[in-house]
Amino acid sequence: MSEDFYLAETKPIDHDNRVDEGIRGCLRIGSGKSFITFAGAGSGKTYSLKEALDFLKKEHSGNFIRQGKQIAVVTFTNNAADEIVDRIEQHPIFAVSTIHSFCWSAIAGFNEDIRKWYLEKIPSDLAEIENVESRGRKGKASEVRKRTITRLKEKMNWLAEPRSFIYDPNGVNSAKNALSHTDVLKLFSSFLTNKPMMAEVIVNKFPFIFIDESQDTNKDVVRAFFELQRAKSNKVVIGLFGDMMQRIFGGGESELGNTKPSDWTTFNKEMNHRSARRIVALGNQIRSEDDKRKQFSRDGAANGYVRYFLLSHGISNKDEIEARIREVMAKVTGDTGWTDTKSKDTAILLLEHKMVGRRLGFSDLWNKLEQSDRIKDRISKGENSELNFFSNIVFPMSEASRNERRAELMSILRENNSPLLEASVLDANKNDPLVLARNAEHAFRDAISDEKVSFRIVLEVLAKHNLLRIPPKLQTYVVTSKESESESEPKQMGAILRIESEAEEQDDSEITAWAEALETDFFQIRNYNDYINENSIFRTHQGVKGNEFERVMVIMDDDEAGGFLFSYEQYFGVKELSNISKKKQNEGEETGLERTRRLFYVTSTRAKNSLAHVIYTSDVAKVKDNLIEKKFAREDEIIEF
Repeated sequence: MSEDFYLAETKPIDHDNRVDEGIRGCLRIGSGKSFITFAGAGSGKTYSLKEALDFLKKEHSGNFIRQGKQIAVVTFTNNAADEIVDRIEQHPIFAVSTIHSFCWSAIAGFNEDIRKWYLEKIPSDLAEIENVESRGRKGKASEVRKRTITRLKEKMNWLAEPRSFIYDPNGVNSAKNALSHTDVLKLFSSFLTNKPMMAEVIVNKFPFIFIDESQDTNKDVVRAFFELQRAKSNKVVIGLFGDMMQRIFGGGESELGNTKPSDWTTFNKEMNHRSARRIVALGNQIRSEDDKRKQFSRDGAANGYVRYFLLSHGISNKDEIEARIREVMAKVTGDTGWTDTKSKDTAILLLEHKMVGRRLGFSDLWNKLEQSDRIKDRISKGENSELNFFSNIVFPMSEASRNERRAELMSILRENNSPLLEASVLDANKNDPLVLARNAEHAFRDAISDEKVSFRIVLEVLAKHNLLRIPPKLQTYVVTSKESESESEPKQMGAILRIESEAEEQDDSEITAWAEALETDFFQIRNYNDYINENSIFRTHQGVKGNEFERVMVIMDDDEAGGFLFSYEQYFGVKELSNISKKKQNEGEETGLERTRRLFYVTSTRAKNSLAHVIYTSDVAKVKDNLIEKKFAREDEIIEF
């Protein structure tokens, strides 16, 4: 095969300017021209969004400010929102937020409508659980179902009177009126579709709405926006930006390009401004098995490097071998940055968080938590409230306490509504309002002075001294008996812990996972924080979407990952699809093969100049043949280690 096949064709840097011109042609109130822009890896999706925003600012800033109108930019994550804010000039006509925050801002205050929505929804949920309970076995699962039934009935009684509702983005608030992420999205989709008043309010406030990472945005929300544009096409323009090949998270619209309304305009960005020609060509070849979209490299782009390192399963000294592979890449590319483990321009991508945990030192915690598929799934999306409680609140508080940073400590307590800072507590101790908070912090500091202190001990100290509100699902693991309370401690703790959680009830696996995880060392959370705050070179395959690095090593090891959503062994032809997967494939349903292909594309296109794929496999020869057959690799790019 010609050498040119493995190098992407090049085009002038302005090749996609026609797309930005086409988008500008839609940006007129009353145009009726809403649009979807499909933008592959490195294509400058955020650049096109910024160009559209700059154009609208010039056209409408004066009128919009006078009329109280804004341009909404809705993103999938806080990081994405921060990136857009960094790219655009701060201006009052731009409202940048996550999808959850946008949806909550739209439904906030519709208290009676929210109450009625729950009154219509809960009876069907209740009937379903009662049906399962009538046919199910006794045991822990039955006890959980019975608690859920009791909770739902109490919720129905509570909803009999008018109520007000709040949004709890961190999942810490256990109050009955706190709405979860999931319910906020469901409520918004329902209201936007069925309540003309809400649709009118939104289009009057936001004549232009842009949705970033639309492939991962909740499908019900996307369909609600489609319906909004259909009903109000003379008042609103909606623009979606995304790439179906980079759809990683569940809940998105899997057929977005096909399900869009027929009168929407579609734009395709074809350039890859990020990567060297060899890497762009690999991305094109991966897509040739899927949507067949093709990208061009920019004129003058370097050729770049791709290498595949094949190793057998069962190797014990992986860290040492992976270090040697980085040394080989340094020699191949002439880039000594490959051996710098602190470089921000290098990323090592692992399939599962637990693989990072082993390398960074939080594996005990992770191995316990991943016993529950529900916990594992939520952590992968950054949505596990309990782990976020330890990571985002308790650990920063421990650092502030250990280092006697009093102002920071008080800020954390205030931001998280510490019960010890409530007016009633302060008033009860007028001579020294902070005496209880100070005593509680001293007890907390005593506990964390032990580097081997467990999560359970830390949690019990927080609960006993009422220093923080404990997330609902962790409340069952702390002592709440009156005997544990001294006369000098505030009495509201028991009440706080007895509030029924409005989050989903725990299943058996969650109960077991957290019970065991709480017995592990608390200060693993320090290493976990380094990881999630991107203070190491390790990332997960899923979590790296949207990022770019000079050099990337992708580690594919199904055995160590132990997951079931992705299988590189299947993708590279070592294992056959299961009968269930074959049936799904025949019926047009998604299988792990499609998910793995998209993941392989995402990881392969993060690198600017050099890319190393490290594949642990049960059949090195078969993987090698498959890579060559699929034209993912030339023979001289494959190294058997």
